[in-house]
Amino acid sequence: MPSAEADFYDDPAVYDVLHTPGTAREVDGLEHIAHRFATSRIGKNGAVWLEPACGSGRYLRVIAGRGGRAVGMDLNEGMIAYARARAERAGLSPRSRYKVGDMTRMQDCVPAASIDIAFCLINSIRHLPTDPAMHAHLAGVRKALKPGGIYVVGLSTSRAEWEFATEDVWEARRGGQAVRQVVQYEPPATARGRTERVVSHLTLTTASHVREVTSVYELRTWRLEPWRKMIASAGLELVGVVDEDGEAIEAPVCGYGVWVLGKGRRAATQ
Repeated sequence: MPSAEADFYDDPAVYDVLHTPGTAREVDGLEHIAHRFATSRIGKNGAVWLEPACGSGRYLRVIAGRGGRAVGMDLNEGMIAYARARAERAGLSPRSRYKVGDMTRMQDCVPAASIDIAFCLINSIRHLPTDPAMHAHLAGVRKALKPGGIYVVGLSTSRAEWEFATEDVWEARRGGQAVRQVVQYEPPATARGRTERVVSHLTLTTASHVREVTSVYELRTWRLEPWRKMIASAGLELVGVVDEDGEAIEAPVCGYGVWVLGKGRRAATQ
């Protein structure tokens, strides 16, 4: 059974196999959130949706297939190439645009006041490693939003002193390949720590062989109040906290929430 250490994110096809199941239902939730909170003027060709850190483009394929205009960006060139190819094969290229880009430099990929709904789910935003990086990203999204546009962020808030190691298991199959991922989350070692260590163990199985891949990465942790302050400092307004179906919830001190951010009236501070 061959085993290797690698970056799971460098294999777009495997990533897409593992994460695509359930995507249509997740987009149902996004659309519900958009209908509740976005008040931007939608163009005659439909709403413009932006996904920073879009990965394989699974959300945007569904959105474009439902008539939206999809804009995706990601630092990983392989992911962007895969997303473009999948959109082309599905006949969605006229409604889809993918760019290699840095989340802290939104202006390089997205014109100002061009986006109706931006979204970044399942803690992807926590890959931003520092407070200045998060501020630059949020301020950049703010500039990209149209008046009345929203940014939908899926983020887990936490308190290190209350956290303990956890594990998730994901499984999916496409064609002749089965993928199983066991993910272990190790919270910060101290109450003041800001880094969660994540270890991913992948098992890739086909009729002819089994391969294992291990990858390790870090996510920045966020307490509730610093996260609220970061939102405000970037010139955004918190207009709601909801679950993945778009139903209102209390802002979690510890746990996952979907944070709906609006384009505030004042300019973002630098």
